[in-house]
Amino acid sequence: MLIAVIVLNLALALYGFYLTWQMWQLRQAFSRAADALVVAERQTHQVLYGAPIALERQQLGVQRIRHTYRQLEPKVRQAQQAFALLGMGMGMGRSLFLTPLLNQRAKKFATKSAKGRINR
Repeated sequence: MLIAVIVLNLALALYGFYLTWQMWQLRQAFSRAADALVVAERQTHQVLYGAPIALERQQLGVQRIRHTYRQLEPKVRQAQQAFALLGMGMGMGRSLFLTPLLNQRAKKFATKSAKGRINR
């Protein structure tokens, strides 16, 4: 009976040592995971630390560009209207003055190319 109690006590002690070793291994794994999370948090903090300031600057820049665009919009419309008027004037001028000249040149070219075909 004494041997059975000693064997049982020894088995319980060995099982306790095994559980202690497992808990120590688990503690080591949690410690490594915590260290990795701390490193990741520091790196993330370094990367994102200036983000709010940069975003605010970008937002202010966009607001300035929009304001400038709103101020330039009427001027662009006026310029487009002026170019449209000039385009109409150029079209009329082209039809009155340039079309006869272009027709004469086209006729000369046609006659030259026809003569070249005949001579060959």
